[in-house]
Amino acid sequence: MFEALAGAYMAMKMHFNQMKYPMMKRQDRIVAETIYRNEVDKVGETEKYEKSRLPESGYMTVAEYEEKSRGKSRLEISEQLLDKAEMPKDVNMVYVPQKRFKLVKYNDPVGSPELTLPRKLNFDRQINAQGIISGDYNRLVYPAVYYYAQSDCTSCDLFVINLDPKLNNIEKVKKANIVNREPEPLISTSKDITTKFIFRTLTPIDFSTDNTKLVVKEKVGHRHDGIWKTDLWVYDFKAREAKKLPQIREAIVDYWAMSGGVDFDEKRWDIYPMGFDANDENRIVLCAYAYTGEVPKFLGTWSIDVNGENSKLEDLKGNAFPVATVGYRLAPEADVIPVSEVEFEARQAKELEKEKAKEAKQEEKFDNQIKKLEYQRKIQQMDMDTMLKIKERREFMKENYRKSKDGLTGN
Repeated sequence: MFEALAGAYMAMKMHFNQMKYPMMKRQDRIVAETIYRNEVDKVGETEKYEKSRLPESGYMTVAEYEEKSRGKSRLEISEQLLDKAEMPKDVNMVYVPQKRFKLVKYNDPVGSPELTLPRKLNFDRQINAQGIISGDYNRLVYPAVYYYAQSDCTSCDLFVINLDPKLNNIEKVKKANIVNREPEPLISTSKDITTKFIFRTLTPIDFSTDNTKLVVKEKVGHRHDGIWKTDLWVYDFKAREAKKLPQIREAIVDYWAMSGGVDFDEKRWDIYPMGFDANDENRIVLCAYAYTGEVPKFLGTWSIDVNGENSKLEDLKGNAFPVATVGYRLAPEADVIPVSEVEFEARQAKELEKEKAKEAKQEEKFDNQIKKLEYQRKIQQMDMDTMLKIKERREFMKENYRKSKDGLTGN
C-alpha cells in the first residue's frame, strides 16, 4: 500500500514538474522522455541534498551499508579510539586541588636509581615503573615488570616512548602514553620461569651527555636469598643495539684475585653503576663492594667504555669521581595550584569551549550554504542540458519534419 502511494506521489510530482515546459515541446515523445528523465534525476538530487542536511540515520542504501560494515584493521580502530577519547567532565565539580609537577634530575645522587617491586605486582601481574626522560626531552624510557604466579618469579622489559615535540617539557611527560611506545623493547631479561622465586629487573641509570646512549643495570636474585648479581648494559639509540658488559665484573675479579688473593666464588659482592663519566661520554663509571662482614668492603671505583673494552680502576680510596647527570624525572612539588588559578583556568576553558562551539556552528552553516549552492548549480545545469537537448531536437525536426498516420511527430 505504501509503495503504491509513493509511486502515485512520484508520478504526480513528475506531471506537475513537466507542466512548466511548453505544451508544443511535450507533444514530441523524445522531448517528453527527455523532460521526464531530467525531472527524475532532479528529484534524486533533491533527496540527496536534503539527506545530507540531516543527521546520520539507520535507513541507508546497500552501498552505504556495505561501506559502514566493512572490516577495519586494528590500526584504524586504535586511531578512532584515540581520536574519540576524552576525559570525563563533572559540571558540579568547582575546585579540586591540583598537584604541581616539576622536572628534576633522575640520577641524583648518582647511582641512586632503584626499582622496587610493590606487593600490588602480585595481584596486577604487571607494573610500569618510573621512567627516565632524556636530557633533550625527546624520549622516555621505562621498565615494565611482569609477575608469574605459578613460579613466584619476575621478568622485565625496557621500553621507549617518543615524546610529542609540540608540547612543553612537562606536558610531554604527563601526556606520554604506553599506547605510543615502540613495540619492541630495548632490553629484555630472561623469561625463564622454571626456577621458583627468581626475580630479574632492569633499572635505567642515566643517559650520556649527547643523549645517544643509556646505561642500565640488570639485577638478578632470589626472593628469599637477596640479590645474586648486577649486570651492566648499555643501549645505543643510533645503532639501535643493546650490549651487555660482563667484562667489568671479570676485570674486578681478576684484579682482586691477583692483588689480594681474594676468591670471589666464595664471597658475595656486587657492582653499583653510577652513570657516564662527566669527562668522557664513552665511559661508564661504577663502584664495587664485597659483603664480607657487617660493613661492606669497598672494592674501588671502576670504569669501562661503552664497547666493553679497557676496564680501568679509577680509585681505591672512595674519593668523589665526576659523573654526569643528564636525564630527568617528573616529581610533584610540595604546594598545589591555588584556587584562584584553577578557577581562572576553568573560566578560560569555558570561554574557549563557547568559541569552539560558535566556530563549529559557523562552519556547519557555511558548509550548508556551500551544499545549497552546489545543489542549485547542479539543478540549473541539468535544466540547461535538458533545454539544450530540446533545442537540438526542434532543429532536427525542422529539417526532417514528417507527419505520421497516427498524427504523432518525430521518429
